[in-house]
Amino acid sequence: MGSKFATTAWIARSQKGRVAWRQLVAAGVDRHTIQRWLTDGRLRAVHVGVYAVGHVAPSLDGDYMAAVLASGEGAVLSHRAAAYKLAILRGTPPPPETTVPTTAHRRRDGIVIHRVRTLHELDTAATDDNIPITIVPRVLLDLAPRASPKQLSRLCHEAWVRHECGPGRVEACIARNPHKPGAARLRRALGSDVTLSFLEDAFLALLADHDLPLPRTNIDHAGDTVDCHWPHLGVTVELLGYRFHASRQAFEEDVARRRRSGHVAYTYGDVTERGAVAAAELRALLR
Repeated sequence: MGSKFATTAWIARSQKGRVAWRQLVAAGVDRHTIQRWLTDGRLRAVHVGVYAVGHVAPSLDGDYMAAVLASGEGAVLSHRAAAYKLAILRGTPPPPETTVPTTAHRRRDGIVIHRVRTLHELDTAATDDNIPITIVPRVLLDLAPRASPKQLSRLCHEAWVRHECGPGRVEACIARNPHKPGAARLRRALGSDVTLSFLEDAFLALLADHDLPLPRTNIDHAGDTVDCHWPHLGVTVELLGYRFHASRQAFEEDVARRRRSGHVAYTYGDVTERGAVAAAELRALLR
């Protein structure tokens, strides 16, 4: 009996401390033994047919792995949960969301399960910590139908920055899934610019309010990613926060020095408090 639990612990070790009923049965553990382990605390039920082994501390990765195991054979983490795990979606961790290649109806409390007839093997992988997951292009394609254009552009931006996932890889995924909706929206998002902060949004609003031409944003220029660039004018503007300065005054003085040296840069105060002055400078700059 001890050897069977040791085998169970070994299986769980590579699965964030979680194990499925079907895996226990395959390892030769009968249902009476499973019930005994549940009673004495060696197993703790987290979903129907999925258990935490021993006293496993709660964790987001453990929840995501348990959701994959509970969703059925061949299931993978997907959609918003996969986007968060792959670091292309920020903010509050989404609830578990999975995709499983089956048409059979299955519900699990706390898990959003997507059922598909087939899940192409090239659209799935495993994370460094062994959680089965959809790859970045498939995540973008799955999220494309419901994400706003701005949200989708930002996801595409993060996918490129963090995973070098560009149009070629996305087009290959679309070709593997020709009937999935959202391909046209995703293609548009791949070719659009993105804003990454409130300051950038405020700066574009300032330009629009003063009828000034809008720039390309967060694009590669001369080997560097720049905040705002007007290609036809050869003008680049950086928008700078003061997080790494001792005080706001010190930051504003630093930016003023940069601008006196020929660098075009604006701060939060320039944009939101001295917008008319900044707009007048930009009008002259952008002639």
